Amino acid sequence: MKSGVTAMGVLIEKVAKAREPSRPLFAEVWFATTGQQDPDTKVRFAFFMQSKAWTDAALITLEHALPEWGVVARSGPGPGEAKLQPPGMGHAKRPAGLEPVRHPGGAALAILQATLHAKAGGF
Repeated sequence: MKSGVTAMGVLIEKVAKAREPSRPLFAEVWFATTGQQDPDTKVRFAFFMQSKAWTDAALITLEHALPEWGVVARSGPGPGEAKLQPPGMGHAKRPAGLEPVRHPGGAALAILQATLHAKAGGF
């Protein structure tokens, strides 16, 4: 388990340091967080990356890494922001460790980073 936590920490740092989304980075997060997926889902993810639809690629990653979780994301000028919400928990009951993530590279990277933090936190 220790090496899995270490690997997740390294991946969190890699996403945090990314200046912009990239296909190799998104693929690495996808395979580290989602497990085995059906072929149709993999094709959708690949299509989003090929199209550089980074927010859609981040959202499908979240959908399969943390099923039924919610996300509120902010994009536009400046850094992107993402806040995750576990299923069945009201907004007032946010667990510790799920603080909003701001990323200078935009909302897609913020969503990936928030997803990785949740996975590393055992959610």
